[in-house]
Amino acid sequence: MEGKIIKLTGGFYTVLSEDIEYTARARGNFRNEAIKPIVGDNVVFRMENDLGYITEVLPRHNVLKRPQVANVDQVLVVIPTKDPQYNLNLVDKVIASYEDEVDILIAINKYDLDKDSAEHLLKIYRGAGFKTFLISYKYTFTIDLLREYVRGKTTALSGVSAAGKSTIISNLLGKEIKVGGVSEKTRRGVHTTRHVEIFSGSDATFIFDTPGFSSMKLDIGPADLHNYYREFRKYKEGCRFMDCKHIHEPDCAVKEAVMAGMISEERYDTYLQIYNELSDEERK
Repeated sequence: MEGKIIKLTGGFYTVLSEDIEYTARARGNFRNEAIKPIVGDNVVFRMENDLGYITEVLPRHNVLKRPQVANVDQVLVVIPTKDPQYNLNLVDKVIASYEDEVDILIAINKYDLDKDSAEHLLKIYRGAGFKTFLISYKYTFTIDLLREYVRGKTTALSGVSAAGKSTIISNLLGKEIKVGGVSEKTRRGVHTTRHVEIFSGSDATFIFDTPGFSSMKLDIGPADLHNYYREFRKYKEGCRFMDCKHIHEPDCAVKEAVMAGMISEERYDTYLQIYNELSDEERK
């Protein structure tokens, strides 16, 4: 039998095959091989009584690192406008972590709570070249529009705790997904999802609900960071120096584009912040 791993808890895999969920274990000799089944894998398995055994992992399209999931078509980065307050430094780290791995969509969630901030975020990320949506569960037409972009694809949601990822999935798929909230004491997100899980819908639509986070460390060097800001690409060839880092160098076309309003000043500011963070880490 063939199926897709949709959940892993305590060493047991939940495998979806023809709309039926099976519980399975990986066969013992997977431990001696380089490959290990992960959520999102398409697998071959056999049933023995009430327990299945995964015997083969089929070729993967890709593997994301955070969290480790396979065969993803796109990532939907969820940015809350409020409760909790967004952090563009963290948002841009998240985007950079996926930039060279998979297509990226951005959802500005809870836009009804602060429409001015939501419109500002929309301008920043659409201007940077991302498909960006304003959404709120209070306005079903916004969810309907987003649904068209996830239909028939495997989408991983990524964002801080309490960004509203579980609520988005509930509305997209019409399934009740457990949701958390915001701590009244800290105004920070309360973790809801504690494992990686795929929720399935009609038309071969799969959505990963991934654990929220409050920090992120990038595995890239400061000299390479500019490659993860897509809006820099069309300007950097105009820089005087081929190895321009777009910080202190003279005749930098990227900095000129920022001053001209062609590149978001907020995005450039987070670039400088993250560059300095990575430089400090490199010196340690």
